[in-house]
Amino acid sequence: MDARLIRRPAIDLLSGRGQCLLSLNATSRRHQSSFRRTKQHLNIKPDASFLLSNNSPRQDHIVFNPPSSAPSPLITPFKFLPKEDKRRQLLAKTAEKVAPAPARLPPPVTRKRGIPHHHLSDTDIAEIQRLKREEPEKWTNLKLSRKFNCSAMFISICLSQCGYDDTAARQATKAKEEAAKARWGPRKRMAREDKQRRMELALRDE
Repeated sequence: MDARLIRRPAIDLLSGRGQCLLSLNATSRRHQSSFRRTKQHLNIKPDASFLLSNNSPRQDHIVFNPPSSAPSPLITPFKFLPKEDKRRQLLAKTAEKVAPAPARLPPPVTRKRGIPHHHLSDTDIAEIQRLKREEPEKWTNLKLSRKFNCSAMFISICLSQCGYDDTAARQATKAKEEAAKARWGPRKRMAREDKQRRMELALRDE
């Protein structure tokens, strides 16, 4: 008696294994011809008012075919209502209540240019060159542009004509950048390479 009680769960498990596997496969399998059935369900015959017939006008026209629903003055176009329809009065009253107040346009936005043009004289340009020649580390292009209220590009153009050699400053800046890149890890280096590659592809419009 005890042996039969022990053997029964094992026999039930072996006999039901195939059904369990089949049920799992049935649930994970896609339905047969699902795309065809979906396409067939969406293939609805158009309404008769959208089809051309012998009585249809030969020029461009508007087809008004609203869905089957209760008539509402809020959604029924005013243009298609008869003149004696009471909904015209309802629409007129609703428009008076809902009519917004006369809106005033905001004042015109005047674009204020932060950097004026052609306001530096020869004396100012000579002062820029003198400051850069005497204290190049203190007076950077950004500080000079803020002091004289001009762009950094104009400062660089003025300094290129005064005989100032910025090779040492460029080399120092490049050395700092190389030292910072040397501390990068593989992930940051790869991210920077991907960014440069995306920029090149964008410039080539690819």
